[in-house]
Amino acid sequence: MSSVNKFFDKVFVINLFDNIDRWKNVSTQLKRRKIKVERFVAIDGRCKNQGRTACKQKLKSLELTHNVKINVPRGYKLKEIIPASSLTIGTILLMRAMVKNKWKRMLIFEDDVDIGRNFEKRFKNGIKGLKNKNWDILYLGCGGLCGHKNVEYEKSKSNNKLSTVTKIIGGDEIWLKYKNDLRSPCDICDSVSKYISLAPNPGGTWGYGVSLKGARKILKLIDNQAGQHIDQVYRRECNNGNLNCIAFDPPLIWHQEGYIRTSSDIPWSD
Repeated sequence: MSSVNKFFDKVFVINLFDNIDRWKNVSTQLKRRKIKVERFVAIDGRCKNQGRTACKQKLKSLELTHNVKINVPRGYKLKEIIPASSLTIGTILLMRAMVKNKWKRMLIFEDDVDIGRNFEKRFKNGIKGLKNKNWDILYLGCGGLCGHKNVEYEKSKSNNKLSTVTKIIGGDEIWLKYKNDLRSPCDICDSVSKYISLAPNPGGTWGYGVSLKGARKILKLIDNQAGQHIDQVYRRECNNGNLNCIAFDPPLIWHQEGYIRTSSDIPWSD
C-alpha cells in the first residue's frame, strides 16, 4: 500500500462519467504507484451547445438538487459559469461527506494530472517533515505563488525551460526545471520544512489534500455559494489567511500540457 493511502483516509479522482480515457490514464498512473483511489463522478455542468434556456434550466436543477446557490458574476456567461460551478458543487459534496464521516484527511485529484518521478519517496519524505504542523490545504502541485524552488526569472543551468504561462500570455519570462510547472517566482513562499513551503496564492486544483478542520472552514467560507471557480475561492482564502495553505516544493504532480489546456472540461479564468 502506498504511503498516500496511509496518510489520507480517502483518495478521490474527479472525472466526468463519459470521459473514460482520462479516467483510464490517471488511474493507470496511480495504480502503477499502488495508490488506491475512488472515482468521484463529476457533476455535469456542460451546456455550451444547448442554448441559453437549457443552461438556465440546468442552473436551477443544480441549485435544487444540491442545495446550493449559483449567482452568475458580472462579465461571465451562463455557459462558462455553470461548468465551473459544477466543479465547485462536486467539491462541496466531498467536503460535506468528509465532515459527516469525520475523515481526518482527504486527497482530491482532477483527471488531467501527470504524476512526477519518484513520487512515493518524495511524498513520504514530505509528510515526515509535516509532523504536527497545522494546515488546511496541502497541495501536491499548484500554480501561482506556491513554493519557491526550481522557478525563477533568470534562465539558469537547472531552470532552463520557459514557462508555458509565459508562452501563452507573455509578461516576464519565467524559467523552470520542469516544463509543465505553472508557478511564478515567490519571495514570500517560505519553507515550512525541507520539502514543504507556504502557498499564499496558489492556482489550480489538480491535486490537493484537505484536513478535516480545513473542510469545515471551506464549507463555511463557500456558504453554499457555488457560482464561483473553486480554485479562485482557494486562491482568495489562502491569500487573505482564512485558509492555511502549504505545498510540496517542488511539486509532486503537474497539470497535463501546462497552461495550454487543449481539452479542459472547466473554463479557466485567472
